[in-house]
Amino acid sequence: MGSVVIGEWSGICEQLLGKVPEKFFGGRIELKWLQDNFQDLDGSSSPLEREQHARAYILRLIGGVLMLNKSQALVHLSWLLQLVDLKETSQLNWGLAVLATLYREICWAIQPQKYKICCCVLLLQSWAWFNYHFYVPEPTTLILSHS
Repeated sequence: MGSVVIGEWSGICEQLLGKVPEKFFGGRIELKWLQDNFQDLDGSSSPLEREQHARAYILRLIGGVLMLNKSQALVHLSWLLQLVDLKETSQLNWGLAVLATLYREICWAIQPQKYKICCCVLLLQSWAWFNYHFYVPEPTTLILSHS
């Protein structure tokens, strides 16, 4: 997992998503832009449009759940490059990528001047709850009164 430098993100977005955001933030795009532009897909859409929507949906999962950044509003387009051929995407080791990102973030978070961890927090929390049951919050009982 190294740095990816691409000169023309707009061309890649046009080719793989069929749309280009107005703003790029250092190779990142807003999750809200993905949500706003790829929300509805009707039954008459072409196979190409379905693939573009699938890529946008996967990007939203990556940026909004698996590998959040500190803003929790952006996703890096280097992940889009992994979604060029959706048939090949299932062959990638996504779990390893998430764990590597989590490990890198934990290593950065232990530095004295750092006070936040941003990536893969849901994964870390799930792992802690599974392995250390005393971290699991107490279930709350919902009492419904019938009038």
